[in-house]
Amino acid sequence: MNTYIRIIDGINNGVKSIVSVMLALLAVLVVLQVTTRFVINVPLAWTEEIARYLMIYIVFLGSGLATRHNQHIAIDFLVEVINHKNKARLQTVILVISAVFFLILAYCGAQLTFMVIGQSTPTLQYSMAWAYAAIPLGAVLMLLNTVALLLKTKKVAGSIDRIVGESK
Repeated sequence: MNTYIRIIDGINNGVKSIVSVMLALLAVLVVLQVTTRFVINVPLAWTEEIARYLMIYIVFLGSGLATRHNQHIAIDFLVEVINHKNKARLQTVILVISAVFFLILAYCGAQLTFMVIGQSTPTLQYSMAWAYAAIPLGAVLMLLNTVALLLKTKKVAGSIDRIVGESK
């Protein structure tokens, strides 16, 4: 259990570095696009296309990182009102539902990626599958992080049950 969480955290550190580089590259490309379009008056079409696909990857990979730290948008009213024991159960149910969703997203995203292999991007003429691959890649990362959260929740719940059991 701890080994899995350490491995996922290591993968997340690598993904965080990749996303940081992508974000810096995105900023450079957007500045280059604005400069060439409005200052030099000779726009570079490829910068806009690469920036678009970088943004897609940043969103999907960043979502995987946000999953690990429970930073996705959530309506937590019910979680805040119920007692502590049921709160842990509800959190587990939410994580299991999320894991099922991420599994379906990865599957459907992979199918979609394979469907667009023959299509080319407008400017650079490389396969659209590279752009669509962000969907299953991000979904798998979110799934792996959800499993890590489930393991962590189970470990914490077991510790709380032992503590509560000792105090009775």
